[in-house]
Amino acid sequence: MINARYDWHFPEVKNGAAVKNLMETFGIPELIAKILVNRGYEEVEQAQAFLRPDIDQLYDPYLLHDMDAAIERIQQAIDHGERIVVYGDYDVDGITATAIMTMALEILGADVDYFVPNRFTDGYGPNLSQYQRLAADGMNLLITVDNGVSGQEPIAWLMANGVDVIVTDHHELPVTLPEAVAVVHPRHPAGHYPFGGLSGAGVAFKVASALLEVPADELLDLAAIGAIADVMDIVDENRTIVALGLENLRQDARPGLAALLASAGTDPASLDSATIGFTIGPRLNALGRMGDASLGVHLLLTDDPLEAGKIAATVEQLNQERRELVDVITAAALEMATALDDDPVLVVAGTDWHEGVLGIVAARLVEQTGKPAIVLNTDAGVLKGSARSVPAFDIFKALDGHRDLMTAFGGHASAAGMTVPAENLQPLRDVLRDEANQQALATAGLPTLQIADTLSGADFNADNYAALKILAPFGAGNPEPLFAVPLTGVENVKTMSQDKHLRLTGMTKTRSVPIVAFGRGDLATDLTSHFDELTFVGTMSENTFNGQTSYQLLTKDVQAVGSSILDWRTNKLTNQLFSQPAHYVFFNQKMYQQATGFMKAPSQAVWWEDAFNMTSIGTLAMVDLPADLAQLHELLAFVPAQRWAPIFYTKHSAYLQKTPTKAEFGLVYKFAVAHHDVNVRTQLQDLAIYLKIDLQVLVLILQVFNEAKFVKIENGLMNSLPSPAKVALETMPSYQKFLAKRELEKDLIYSTTAQLDALLSKLAQP
Repeated sequence: MINARYDWHFPEVKNGAAVKNLMETFGIPELIAKILVNRGYEEVEQAQAFLRPDIDQLYDPYLLHDMDAAIERIQQAIDHGERIVVYGDYDVDGITATAIMTMALEILGADVDYFVPNRFTDGYGPNLSQYQRLAADGMNLLITVDNGVSGQEPIAWLMANGVDVIVTDHHELPVTLPEAVAVVHPRHPAGHYPFGGLSGAGVAFKVASALLEVPADELLDLAAIGAIADVMDIVDENRTIVALGLENLRQDARPGLAALLASAGTDPASLDSATIGFTIGPRLNALGRMGDASLGVHLLLTDDPLEAGKIAATVEQLNQERRELVDVITAAALEMATALDDDPVLVVAGTDWHEGVLGIVAARLVEQTGKPAIVLNTDAGVLKGSARSVPAFDIFKALDGHRDLMTAFGGHASAAGMTVPAENLQPLRDVLRDEANQQALATAGLPTLQIADTLSGADFNADNYAALKILAPFGAGNPEPLFAVPLTGVENVKTMSQDKHLRLTGMTKTRSVPIVAFGRGDLATDLTSHFDELTFVGTMSENTFNGQTSYQLLTKDVQAVGSSILDWRTNKLTNQLFSQPAHYVFFNQKMYQQATGFMKAPSQAVWWEDAFNMTSIGTLAMVDLPADLAQLHELLAFVPAQRWAPIFYTKHSAYLQKTPTKAEFGLVYKFAVAHHDVNVRTQLQDLAIYLKIDLQVLVLILQVFNEAKFVKIENGLMNSLPSPAKVALETMPSYQKFLAKRELEKDLIYSTTAQLDALLSKLAQP
């Protein structure tokens, strides 16, 4: 069995009339119309706005609170030649917001510079010492982008010392807002902006549009990158920004982004939201994580392709270093996590772990373990790092009441950052255990996965893929549709990237479909088994290789129901076989005793009766043949195991052995009558050759004759007995045992995997 990581929901479309109306109005397939209705776009007008984003759908920037005051003060600064500094942030949203605001001011001829704080020395957001330095260098006006709303005290210092401040931000609003010239925020408590979900780059784009007195369409690409990278909901105005921004990127990418895409081997013409999420975003983020994010702003602003290429090469190198660091630290953190198996919230700490990547590592731990995770670096008795959580556990709420354990803390429900004295590591784990109990984390259900429909292999084609693309751009709030694909079996199961990822061919009732499962290399062994039901859930993806285009499933989740059989049957036992981690069960005492001498951890040799004392077995490998199916039934029905690995080795196969003929019985009997004191202990092989009878057949005949009292074998010497009684030789115990073993081998060794699976599943029933 393979357990799903999510609770699968198949929403029922109740408004069939709306589906039909959308199909007829827009000429779209029923599948697409159903998805639209399920996502709340039932009316034609709603669907029109969603399916055909247009620049006219952008809201008037002056609807944002304090926009008029912000534009007036900026124009005044430009007119009087005042020194303006754009103060950004080191993540992708902050980098793009900084570039947008700087570029707009440069277009208007402003005396402008930008500053991006360093993650390690300055921290996030307003920094008084940097404010003071910038003021001393002649700054007259500070414009924050993607930060500032929580900077009441540093901003108050600037305002009191003759430097005006304009705050543009989108983060959570504090109780007390800074007293600045203007606070431009889509959710300002005194404002009435129609859409509160703008990113920091989105707010900067609105300010730029107001400054330029037209929608700043040449900056939409940067606003789109900020929205996607900051995981904002791609709905309403964000959908328009992202759709139009992606089109700009595809048609005419600015030099910095063109160079970045080229270094990553990505064609701008095929760019979509996933390209930003998995190619552009991580590379720009690597700058802030590994070094100076200002280089990212410079990359976005430069018009020189040669300079852009050099910066992009640096970015690519830093991103590769970031990847390697993440892999190394994740491996170490996962190893530590195994010792904390009983903890509901994982808190791991290491030395010389790069602080810039700890958030990514924490996310990896959540993905691998399903538990909230905090990853900390130890430096001079201080722990500093990041937390990531699951939907069922509010990590901010859990930590907020224990600030006495931390010297710095901030975050939200799903992510946080903190600094903790080293001596408080265990107390932190203890309070998180209590908080997990209070939030009932142990009994929380799996996170929900909305599945659009069930598809077969034949549905993975160019027409359906093209139809799905009209729902793009995808992202938070408008996720790429997920589909369930029931499989009848799998082929060509292979791992990639040092067993981290998986590639296979899924067989459906119509035709096969290629399947890729990132991060699920652990399933490779299980998927070679046979299941009653096997279903993959994922998105439809296009793959072009050597000029050939195919359509594949990118896996989000997988579930298998029923027995899991690993067919390890063999006619030769090898050390390689026993190197597979498993509990190796023996029915033959002599073989068991031999195995205990060479079996090495994590493998374990188990006498079959001792298996009943075990409460948890991953792989149950049955090495030799049981006495009969009744004995096997006892084992399978009452010993819990995740999967079965039948080996059923036998040194001498009864199934392959010839059944003695009447002529062979007669030939052996005549020889026994004619000879006395035949040493069958030392001369058996010679006798088989002399009589031209298979050795195992001869052994069986002699056993039958001995039981029928045709001969007497004593001290290894055989002699015939006079006047034996007439008996049916096939009724003798040895012959019956031979026939029973033949039948047992037929069922357990010489059956197909499907036949064996059906038999074992039946035997496993209590």
